[in-house]
Amino acid sequence: MGLFDQIDETESMSENDKNRLFQTHKEVSGSSRKYLIVLGILAVIVVVGGILISYLTLPRFGDPIRAPKGLEDAVRAHFLEKEKRTSTDITFYYCDIYYWARVGVEKRPDIKTNPIYLIATYKARATAVGENAWSITATPITSPEMDVPCS
Repeated sequence: MGLFDQIDETESMSENDKNRLFQTHKEVSGSSRKYLIVLGILAVIVVVGGILISYLTLPRFGDPIRAPKGLEDAVRAHFLEKEKRTSTDITFYYCDIYYWARVGVEKRPDIKTNPIYLIATYKARATAVGENAWSITATPITSPEMDVPCS
């Protein structure tokens, strides 16, 4: 038999061969539904995993956080205007209804009349008053018991 010889299709295909062709087609359509089910289940797992990860990464009570918009500027302004000190580095902590901050300030050893100018760290409590408005109170940290966030 040569490469280009034609085969009589009626002789080579029996009735069983014709039926198998349709059986194979039915199996393929059934398996595509299974793929869609598996993809749907995987999509649900990915969404639930994303929600779980976002929930577990929320800040909890006493966690160090990045300050909300305007809070760091308000704390720096408070220390310049009220405390008459220049703030250096500030670390904010989340405390449910307010924010607690450990504020480093410049020492002033040149002013000997007031010993408060030799203290280098303060704690500040900031409460939101309105949108972009803060109520800030600050006290110097003079003992390790005072240097506990959210206290």
